[in-house]
Amino acid sequence: MDEEFVTTMARHQLPLTAFLRTFLRSPADVDDVLQETNLVLWRKREEYDPERPFASWACRIAQLQTLAFLKSKGRKSLISLSENVIEDLANRATMQLNQLDQRAEELRNCVAKLPSSQQSILQSRYQHNVSVNELAKRLGRQPQAVAMTLYRLRKSLKECVERALSAGAAQ
Repeated sequence: MDEEFVTTMARHQLPLTAFLRTFLRSPADVDDVLQETNLVLWRKREEYDPERPFASWACRIAQLQTLAFLKSKGRKSLISLSENVIEDLANRATMQLNQLDQRAEELRNCVAKLPSSQQSILQSRYQHNVSVNELAKRLGRQPQAVAMTLYRLRKSLKECVERALSAGAAQ
C-alpha cells in the first residue's frame, strides 16, 4: 500500500507543482508549499480512498496548504486573489488534472490490450528512449517500417483511449 501510494504521489508531482504555480509567484514558495503538501499527503495516506481521483484529493490539500502558507507568511497582500477566486481556480485545475489522470489510466489499459511484441516496441521507444534507427536494427527492419509501426500504434492507442472515454462519459 505505501509503495503504491508513493508511486502515485511521485506521478503527481509535476501537476501539483503546476497547480501551486497558479497561486504562488516565487519558485521557492512553490517548492516550500509542495514539500508541505507532500508531508500532509503522506500523513493522511490512510484517509485516501483509492476509488476516488488522487489529483482532486491532493489538489485540495495543496490549496489548503497554499492558504495556510500565505496566511502564515503575511503574504495575503502579495496576491490580489480572493479565497473564492482561489477556490474557483483550484476547482478548474483539479478538473483538468482528473481528466489527465483518466486519460493516462485509459492509455495504460489500452497498452495492456496490445500484443506483447507491440508493447515491447512502445516500451523501447518511449520508456527507454531507443531511437527509431536503433530499434530498427534490433528488430531487423527498415527504420521507415518501424516509424510506420509506431505511427499506427499511436493512432490505435489514441482511438482506443477516445473510445474508452466516450464510453465512460455515456454511462
